[in-house]
Amino acid sequence: MLFRSNKLKLETMTEKKVLTDGNQVVEMYHLADGLHNEGLLMVYLPKLKLLVEADVYNPPAQASAPVPLPVNPFTTHFVATIERLKLDVQTIIPIHYPADGRKVTRAELMRAANLGTN
Repeated sequence: MLFRSNKLKLETMTEKKVLTDGNQVVEMYHLADGLHNEGLLMVYLPKLKLLVEADVYNPPAQASAPVPLPVNPFTTHFVATIERLKLDVQTIIPIHYPADGRKVTRAELMRAANLGTN
């Protein structure tokens, strides 16, 4: 059996890193002042208006579930970060996806942060 020796290439980032293949752009953002972990990143695909995140917003199993009070501070921090960065997010892909497999919308996130209609 032959083993190939590939040198590992590490790339670091601070607050933002942008990758592109010339067609699709991927923006990675550090979730600064994170309440869960200082190393958390979120990934935004501007062309799709889609944001991927882990551990800062965990939607309920059903979209119609009542908003738990008090509101989760991770969720409000997440909304504040999206707004500070002026990201046009329409769909959120939480790594801990809801059990029903639905698309999680910005409206659902805003409701969970108690910033939308209940």
